[in-house]
Amino acid sequence: MPCGGQRWRVSRWGVVRSAVRLATLALLAAVGTAMAIGSTPFASVLDGLLARFHAVEVPCGPSVVPPVACFVVEPGHVAVMAESLEAFLEEHAGGVQRGAWISGNGTHHVLLTLADPAWGALELWLTELPFHRVEGRVEHLPKRRW
Repeated sequence: MPCGGQRWRVSRWGVVRSAVRLATLALLAAVGTAMAIGSTPFASVLDGLLARFHAVEVPCGPSVVPPVACFVVEPGHVAVMAESLEAFLEEHAGGVQRGAWISGNGTHHVLLTLADPAWGALELWLTELPFHRVEGRVEHLPKRRW
């Protein structure tokens, strides 16, 4: 109870307004992250990878900072996608470089950078699920300027 023994009254319209505000903020965050990846040189890299993987973009969970894109590949296997990524990198002749693959608990992670490191990196996460399904998440990590 609030001070003085009074009870708080919550109207239905107050709850509805709060829900609408929350939904609007979530939508703005999703649009902002998609626009942020699209405004970097990684936009063509992301588009090329999604096309090569035959991936379908899906909404990500609650959006986080940095900009994120999520996708699903069905049918898919991480090993086949890794080979496809290598072919993609060969086509770009050094314009995009790959870091080491890190794997654990069914999740595979690799960092992609452009020839100019000032643009930061593109972080690719792949999770292989049952029934030949791979879920992926791509994050743009801007270069930190300390």
